[in-house]
Amino acid sequence: MTGVENNLAVRLLAGADEHPDRPAIRQGEEVISYRQLADRVRGTARLLRTAGVRPEDRVALLFGNHHRFIEGLLAILWTGAVAVPLNTRAGRTALRHVMADADPVLLLAQDRLADRAVELTAGGPDILLADAGGWSAEPPAGAPAADDPHPVAAQDVCLQPYTSGSTGSPKGCLLTHGGQRWNASTVAQVWQLGADDRGLVTAPLYHKNAMICVVKPLLLVGGTIVIGRGPEPAGIPAEVARHQCTYTTGVPATYEMLLASGEQHRHDLSSLRFVICGSAPLSDTLGRRFAEGLGAPVIEAYGLTEGGPQVLMNPRTDAPRYGLAGRPLPGCQVRLLEPGVPTPERVAEQAEVTPGAAGELWVRNPGVTLGYHHLPEVTRQRISADGWLRTGDLAQAAGEGYLRVLGRADDMINVGGENVYPLEVEKLLATMPGIGQVAVVPVPHERKGQVPVAFVVADDLTEDQVKQFALQRGAAHAHPRRVWFVSELPLGGTGKVDYAQLSTLAEEKYAAGASHPKEGTR
Repeated sequence: MTGVENNLAVRLLAGADEHPDRPAIRQGEEVISYRQLADRVRGTARLLRTAGVRPEDRVALLFGNHHRFIEGLLAILWTGAVAVPLNTRAGRTALRHVMADADPVLLLAQDRLADRAVELTAGGPDILLADAGGWSAEPPAGAPAADDPHPVAAQDVCLQPYTSGSTGSPKGCLLTHGGQRWNASTVAQVWQLGADDRGLVTAPLYHKNAMICVVKPLLLVGGTIVIGRGPEPAGIPAEVARHQCTYTTGVPATYEMLLASGEQHRHDLSSLRFVICGSAPLSDTLGRRFAEGLGAPVIEAYGLTEGGPQVLMNPRTDAPRYGLAGRPLPGCQVRLLEPGVPTPERVAEQAEVTPGAAGELWVRNPGVTLGYHHLPEVTRQRISADGWLRTGDLAQAAGEGYLRVLGRADDMINVGGENVYPLEVEKLLATMPGIGQVAVVPVPHERKGQVPVAFVVADDLTEDQVKQFALQRGAAHAHPRRVWFVSELPLGGTGKVDYAQLSTLAEEKYAAGASHPKEGTR
């Protein structure tokens, strides 16, 4: 059934009638009420229509963290078109691939990214720039002023975000109006979000972490989105204190860098009710350290762009179960199947792995992507006929409905026939006093096939001490054969550790062997 009530933008802007003067967005000194946000979205929708945007057209967005991104995205949905958020931290090759694949009719861009926008649209779509004052164009005189929302069906596509491309070229995920509404409403339900919540965003707005943890659920419940002045984790405490934020979201590296800055001791964080950690697995040790440092429980969650996006969540509680990704959201089903099997016709009829064993995580829920844009074969490989998505992640049941995510199935290391999960080695090493961050990757080995090695951020430790710690507390075949100390781990565009970069570096260093007698020690 088609109707304006199915339009996600209409749902997210319902607060303009219910509580028009309540703050919807805060960014620095600027405060935008729900009424103002709705008016701006309608005005931008008129501008899009006069620019020739029609329902189902793709419209790309190239923005840093600015409230105009939210206005532009909602306006695209309002018109019935499909929003294509671009990763501003991606390389030229990846962005050109996305633009060619999505083939947008228009690019909305922040004024400070104008040069990059021109580069991406050479000979292609027009550009509409935005700054603090508004958009670079206005509807021409006499142009139609229709600003009514476009009626859609719940299964109509509204968003086409692209995967990070860590396993090949970025893939466009077709997400629907109804699926995104379901995901946002269940997130708000599980985390008990309300009108008095103020969620701080410092992660990229184009990424699912910020959108599904803060932007969409808070608009649904009438809360306030606080957009941080910058992406630096050290700036989070000042923003929390200034705006009395009740929660924030980030990845493990975010909170590592925040605590290392010491800024949490210089600002009042008493307004924080909880903090969210997602996009990368969290160890029990890190969860407890983050909670102690920030004075608020750390709530872990797991999702993926095409999976809902949110799939697993820990409930909001003062005593979280650190180290577990959480339970499935209400309305989300999960199954753990034998890794690597071809996609069956009906996943629901397949036998799961034995309790406690590692299996590949499959999910089914209203938010799962309809498929991958222009990739029918990939869609068939990743989504079964009965609607189950192969996540590519390994997980194991942990009791009471909780799941522990072990990392990518492709990342599992086969050490002479023994399976080693890098995340489990990382969790073990993270319990060693003096170690801050750690990343484990495989390298080729002549006899074993593969062996794990580790990059570690630590104080006053030697390579041998770290190895012995792992040998004494874990399986011998899982201990890192080499340990290299670094000042920081490289991060990708979404704040996750760049394992591809570390894998390349590890192979080079390991192949070089012990060419330097003090390699890996301090």
